[in-house]
Amino acid sequence: MLKLTRFPLTLLALIFVVGSTFAQDDGKKPIPATTTPTNQPRDPLLLPQHDEARNDAEQAYRRSDHKKVIELMSGVLTQNSKDHVALYLRGSSRIDLGAATGEVAMVRAGISDARESITVKQKDNFNYYLPYLKGMTNLSMLENKRAHAEVAVSFATQLLSEQSLKGEERSNTHYQRALAYTALQENAKAIGDYQQAIRITPNHLGARVDLGGAFAAAGQNAAAMNAYNDAVKAFPNLPLVYNNRGFFQQSIGKADEAILDFTKALELDPNFLEAIANRGFVQMNKGEYEAAENDFTQSLTLNAAQPSVLGLRAGSKLLRGDIEGAIADYNDVLKWDSKNSYGHAELGFALFFSGKTQEALAEFDKAVEIDPKLRFLRPWQYLTMLALNQKPQADAKFAADLAIPQAKREWPDQLLIYLADKQSEQDLRKSINKDPKAADPQTCEAEFFIGQRKFIVGQKDAANVHFAAALKSKSTQLSAYRGAKLAVK
Repeated sequence: MLKLTRFPLTLLALIFVVGSTFAQDDGKKPIPATTTPTNQPRDPLLLPQHDEARNDAEQAYRRSDHKKVIELMSGVLTQNSKDHVALYLRGSSRIDLGAATGEVAMVRAGISDARESITVKQKDNFNYYLPYLKGMTNLSMLENKRAHAEVAVSFATQLLSEQSLKGEERSNTHYQRALAYTALQENAKAIGDYQQAIRITPNHLGARVDLGGAFAAAGQNAAAMNAYNDAVKAFPNLPLVYNNRGFFQQSIGKADEAILDFTKALELDPNFLEAIANRGFVQMNKGEYEAAENDFTQSLTLNAAQPSVLGLRAGSKLLRGDIEGAIADYNDVLKWDSKNSYGHAELGFALFFSGKTQEALAEFDKAVEIDPKLRFLRPWQYLTMLALNQKPQADAKFAADLAIPQAKREWPDQLLIYLADKQSEQDLRKSINKDPKAADPQTCEAEFFIGQRKFIVGQKDAANVHFAAALKSKSTQLSAYRGAKLAVK
């Protein structure tokens, strides 16, 4: 499908569990015991003076305070490089933290720690392999390299061939291989491993939660719904399972059911940030802007360091017609990350809709400067230059794009060539993809840009006809749809 000019509003990333290294009935992460049972001789590799630090790190890991774990265990390893528990804990936390922040070097450091823990503790250490598997899967996603996930699959398969691998160790290994298959988009194999993990350990939280996502990715919505329902039955007091089912419900068009799930999650945990923002997102899509903004504001009150939620609130304000409020929020988004290309694009849209065309052009140019792959912004850049009476400059700026042969043009190229007066309205409409999934959004954009071109030359009544045509689209998340809605107002 051709890339479309979308106003990038999405649910938060932490909707689905991206597999903790372990998962069991209470949702916590089992980790190696930091003390030696009284009926066993003490492990000579674990020095007694480090018992307290390991215990503290274990508790920090359960709280997902990965920076604290890394700090504590780095101190231990400085004094005893053979402390396999410290290596395991630091490796696990480095992988979790690196995966959450997108830091490849951090994930690689965690993988190195995991390997070393396996080397030091060569017996009775099946659990020590799990962070390594998780690290390779996350590295595959961060670097977009299948080979890393394939290594995880191969290694997990070898472990599963061990007859001594039993119980939760076996179910956890199936689970990690399922995550690797998911990264490889081999959904059928991932489903098989999730199901096997559940057969071995019926209360395996990670497998229960992620099975629904795997069915959904495979296009098996009925099976996905059953899996989410089963997760809720297995963990009726866990807000995460309601949040995840809510995400799925909204994805298949069941907005009211999704809101009920997010609300249930918040009854169980009023500070569940993701559920608050997700409920706001669904309310915004239903046109319940005030309720949506209340949720976004509540989430930001609990944690101001959420630029994605700021962006959602800005989008809601824009839809409600509070353009200046939206601009203020988008500017705040960029205070958190000035190199956010989509943040600059979103601010550019809001500025364009408010009539601040010169400022809008600067934001569009900045977005493309940061990420030249954002080709869908080129028609917006050209349109803004037209509004500024800069057509000769626009023709020169986009000369290479305007010379693209018909057979090689993508949808943004068709819009750009129309704006440059090198094809007619009829030709633009003929270039719309015949696939209904693409035809609806492309038709919306075509009508919007036709209307904008007429508006610029003073044909306001004719422009409004095209804006009204754009609003017949179901693609309500398009920037063109929002622009048409504001133009009609």
